[in-house]
Amino acid sequence: MTRPRRFANSGQKTVRHLPRWMMPVILIVLCFLAVWLLPPFRLQAVLVPEDMHSLTREDLLTALDIPLGRHLFAELGGSLPLLLGLRYGRAETQLKAQYPVIRDVVVEMAFPGRVEISLSERVEVAWLTVPDGCVMIDKEGVALKINSQAPQGIPVIEGVHVHSMILGQPLTVDVSEALNRAIGLLGAIIEADRDPRPATVLLPRVSSIRPLSGHQLYMVLVIPETGEEITVLTERYPEQAEDMLWLRFALDQAALAGRGKGILDLTGGGRTFIPDA
Repeated sequence: MTRPRRFANSGQKTVRHLPRWMMPVILIVLCFLAVWLLPPFRLQAVLVPEDMHSLTREDLLTALDIPLGRHLFAELGGSLPLLLGLRYGRAETQLKAQYPVIRDVVVEMAFPGRVEISLSERVEVAWLTVPDGCVMIDKEGVALKINSQAPQGIPVIEGVHVHSMILGQPLTVDVSEALNRAIGLLGAIIEADRDPRPATVLLPRVSSIRPLSGHQLYMVLVIPETGEEITVLTERYPEQAEDMLWLRFALDQAALAGRGKGILDLTGGGRTFIPDA
């Protein structure tokens, strides 16, 4: 006996399943659209350090040149390691080029919707005279900026002449060894100033440094109480920072006040004041 054939109802629709390969494509497209359109992937804020010495938030934002609303992925990279680290290489280069006081800088994505700037600054510790005014240097002899007038509270290095300079690079001078000795003394002063015990900070009390022959240097010290100037004769050796710390304690105790003009000899491990004749 032959079974009757069943015919599909012409009013019913046949349901067709999507091919398996379409689902991953759809998911990829949806993820792409979410990354491109959702607010967390657009720049909403820039985080900057709060303890900057010579830069301001406005300085960094101007040099960064990434407007709010820009997609976070738009400026990423510059090299494969930077891209993998979610860093903005072009922005880092711009910041260092525009501000030589920046020693190191990292600009990186801080999801959601943020870019974070981390940096370390070079600190002005001395200046040298140049034809247009003076050039500021850090403790490594790197030129930071040119001023038309000498600043207050920062010593001048005398007897060293600048031949050429590029901001952000070490100076080229006539006697590099003399500059190195002066920078070494500045480093000893900075190290001594880290000690929390004396109240007096030494670096602002030093008005000038002049390298001499050999390892010796003259340093003019301004006494806080009286404004008198005492010339300190020192030499470059491993314990120089200890002598600078001793000077801080001596200033705290007013041990050098009222002595008049003269030379305080710290060479050879001695601490002898020799008054002018």
